[in-house]
Amino acid sequence: MALELGLANSSSSSLGAPEGNGWVAALLCVIIALTAGGNSLLILLICTQPALRSTSNYFLVSLFTSDLLVGLVVMPPAMLNELYGRWVLARSLCLLWVAFDVMCCSASILNLCLISLDRYLLILSPLRYKGRMTPCRALALILAAWSLAALASFLPTHMGWHQQGGLMSPNCRLLASLPFVLVASGLTFFLPSVAISFTYCRILVTARKQAVQVASLATNMEALQVPRTPNLAASASSENRRFAAKHSRRALKASLTLGILLGMFFVAWLPFFVANVIQTVCDCIPEVFFDVLTWLGYCNSTMNPIIYPLFMRDFKRAMAKFVPCARWAWDRRTSLVSLSMRNSHSGAPQFIPQVGFSLQHRMTLPGEVDSGASALQVAEQPQEAVPGRSPPTGTDAVSLFDVDPVEPELKLSALNAPVD
Repeated sequence: MALELGLANSSSSSLGAPEGNGWVAALLCVIIALTAGGNSLLILLICTQPALRSTSNYFLVSLFTSDLLVGLVVMPPAMLNELYGRWVLARSLCLLWVAFDVMCCSASILNLCLISLDRYLLILSPLRYKGRMTPCRALALILAAWSLAALASFLPTHMGWHQQGGLMSPNCRLLASLPFVLVASGLTFFLPSVAISFTYCRILVTARKQAVQVASLATNMEALQVPRTPNLAASASSENRRFAAKHSRRALKASLTLGILLGMFFVAWLPFFVANVIQTVCDCIPEVFFDVLTWLGYCNSTMNPIIYPLFMRDFKRAMAKFVPCARWAWDRRTSLVSLSMRNSHSGAPQFIPQVGFSLQHRMTLPGEVDSGASALQVAEQPQEAVPGRSPPTGTDAVSLFDVDPVEPELKLSALNAPVD
């Protein structure tokens, strides 16, 4: 989001030779190709795969659309600026490009904020999620995000809320006043950053709390089970320990996931917005350094279609149908998991009590159930082992992006009610 406007009076028809070297041109072309190709592929997957057409993915489509516009509309002219050292397109396109630059980058950041809010509602209160986040409300939030991004971009440029600074500079940049930069940056970056950090930290706390609850539940399962044989008791105890260990690993993975997401976001955009505010106060930031920070922010649109689907199994399955290397990786992973499950359950007794536990059937948090008189009861359901089919587990309890329904073994019932 370059924020300074100034064009030399020289004609843009004589392009001359680009000042940038071949390595810079190749690197920028790769970034543009990855941004456009990755976001286009994910939009295509969501539109063509019925399994991906969910309310949560509305926000991902909006994010990928804004990132796609960054790759198709914003990056190519910015690359020409870097290579030629000046604005080589028509003068009438300068303001339009700057407006799209600010709008698309702001929309991408605001969409990340909406995704964090959606994950927050889903994981903190999954039983009420569908009632709270309806398709109409999701579309309304997306429309509000794009409207705010458009107001922060097209309105100031076309209302003349900027300075015609750097008239001897051949570049197309917008030099805005300090009050406008503070308001625009606050609405499109600093406030969304606070919201993203808060929601993801709350998600992490909830995920770790659920992992502790599952570990405690697995430890106390032996007191609730009535094994028929000593071998069955030993197998059930071992299964419960594996169950708790898997959820601990899930909590660790959730922590690493949040670290990657927040780290990529702040590394990409925080330096630019800080430099953008400083630049309005003093002319002490070199132009080349500011351009590097601008492209670092652009690269966030390149990483979004890589980072987010990386933690979503539905996208991996759908991508395996289109990309040969993804299909090979998914088939190999599936075969390894299947082999591991067969080895871990070989020699197990014929009847093993299993506990299925997911975020949609978890222990309720305060305020999640209308009736305050509820208690957690564990239904012991011996299941007969089926050849070639691994027994159900609850390993997806602490997953930020995969909330797969499983058969509920944990039942909520009124206090003092008889247990079946």
